[in-house]
Amino acid sequence: MSESFSAFFYGTLLHPSILRRVIGHEGQQLKICPALLLEHTRHQIKHADYPAVVPYSKSRQLFGETGRDLTPEERTVRGTLVTGLSKEDIELLDIFEGDVRTLYRSSHCIGTAN
Repeated sequence: MSESFSAFFYGTLLHPSILRRVIGHEGQQLKICPALLLEHTRHQIKHADYPAVVPYSKSRQLFGETGRDLTPEERTVRGTLVTGLSKEDIELLDIFEGDVRTLYRSSHCIGTAN
């Protein structure tokens, strides 16, 4: 059996139809579930059509003190966790995402123990 990979998506690739178009197949082997990326914040990038996710500690450094700590919900990025991606899928996702993709290892499916 070939190696499989997981990825957390929080932007355009949240939409299964776009993910299928990027990887070039229907993704029958994929498991897609709602997920949370804890202690991160999502921001619009100036002059870009896509968002960025930044660790909350880095966000505070970059954007300064807001006078209050964000709530746990405000420090959480909602997205999807996709498991069962092949090496070829990851290569195609790398081409689509370019240099901006970062792997997040601390996302969790909502409503499951893992």
